Amino acid sequence: MSLTRRLHLDEIVTSFPELGPTVPDGGYSWIVLSGVFLVQMTVPSIFAMYGIVLAYIHENNTNNSDILSEKIMLTPILFNAFWNLSDPWAKMIVSMSSIPRLVGVIGVTLLAVGTIASAYLATGGVGAYLTSGSAGAVMGIGASFVVLLSDYVLRKYFRKKLLLALTVRNIATSFGLVLVPSITYLLLYKARLKTGLQLMTLILLPALLGTLTFRLPTQQQTPYSLLLSTEEDTELPIRISSDVSKSEQQLNSQDEIENSEYGQPNERIQHGGGLLNEGSNMYAYEDLDEDVDLFVNPVSHSKSNWKYQLRALKNFRLWAAIVGWIGMKASTLYFWILFPLLSSRIVDDPYIWMPLFITASFATFLPNLISYKILKASSQNRRLYFGTASWVCGTSLIGIMYANSYSWMLICALLGGISIGSLLSCQDIALYDVLGVETMHSAHRGLSTIVGLCILIFCFIHNITISLSVTALLQFLGALYWISSPVLNLIKETQYRSLNTMSRTSRDET
Repeated sequence: MSLTRRLHLDEIVTSFPELGPTVPDGGYSWIVLSGVFLVQMTVPSIFAMYGIVLAYIHENNTNNSDILSEKIMLTPILFNAFWNLSDPWAKMIVSMSSIPRLVGVIGVTLLAVGTIASAYLATGGVGAYLTSGSAGAVMGIGASFVVLLSDYVLRKYFRKKLLLALTVRNIATSFGLVLVPSITYLLLYKARLKTGLQLMTLILLPALLGTLTFRLPTQQQTPYSLLLSTEEDTELPIRISSDVSKSEQQLNSQDEIENSEYGQPNERIQHGGGLLNEGSNMYAYEDLDEDVDLFVNPVSHSKSNWKYQLRALKNFRLWAAIVGWIGMKASTLYFWILFPLLSSRIVDDPYIWMPLFITASFATFLPNLISYKILKASSQNRRLYFGTASWVCGTSLIGIMYANSYSWMLICALLGGISIGSLLSCQDIALYDVLGVETMHSAHRGLSTIVGLCILIFCFIHNITISLSVTALLQFLGALYWISSPVLNLIKETQYRSLNTMSRTSRDET
């Protein structure tokens, strides 16, 4: 029996245009977007906040010991590590929660508790290391709840204008990187270290106000919701471009030659038709010879057990992505927490090195403003963009390590801000470009867990040169994989064009 004769969805309100009327992107959606703006302006800026704290400690440190041996240094590292470790479980809790505001308030509370706990590290004592570990871990879990919740609610409200909403969210990160370090600098120099850290919990008030605006859109409950997995609901901002080899196509015009992309056979299977792809077979209603049970959740047949998820670990592309992901996370961490410190070593006056840090923050505006165009670009161009940004970021890390003048630090500030902003603005879609939708859904937990565990290793590295060198090396290796495939595709395309030109010339001569 034909599926189209058994499926009647004309009067069903759903978030999928293919299944019925689409929930409009307006009304309360803009209030939610403002709440997401406040959250994104606050939480990712915590790294920069602790960068100012470390620079302040260095200026007031009389024994000239290595700053990485300070107890408070563990807080931002563990914050980053536990943010990644808790992402899979926080995502599960966020998707099941019917009261997003409660989850958001819990996340902000954990961030505030961790910030207050890190303030007592200035007093030292026997429990200083325990306090630093618990503070970073609690803050990482809270950040995971708040950021994943904001992204989840945003994608529930925005469909047609999702790219615009994601661009506004990226711009909010740049605003936070400019405002939060400046406020931290004023608090520390007015109220000193311990009191200043305690007062920095006030910076989390915008995030709290933002989470109070979160609520799920009201939709009509129907049995047709079982047709699709809620876990995969608009997880991608755009559809993944399919990589189709030209050797398997018969091209009729030069425009088709310029617009097509190459790819390996397994990549074409993974990328062909992502979740929102217009050519996806998810919405292809075909006439079949035998009856099909329409009301069966596809997730139940996706072999989503641990044995199936562990199979993804045998995929070389996953490990290459893990290397690049560790490099990106560690680069973001070390750039924001070490750049103020290294700048203060070159220029002792805080009124001179602080503008350097603000310059790096302002540099993130450029990639975040153009992220709207980048997210709409083809898969091949996005890979080139992400890989190039990784190389530039690794170069800037090496630069701040060996720079010995104000002018060189200014150049590294601009390069570092632009590259890190570029990486963070398209980090989600970059993973889908290299792994594909199916692999990402099956290996999401494993990827986040491995990345978080690897970042924990940096807790035992107490040397700035080694930390920055290892991080830069990971960036270079990760970028090599992101760029290699598009470069090979361009070489194949050039060869194909030359062969096509030669064949046309021979036909004209005959």
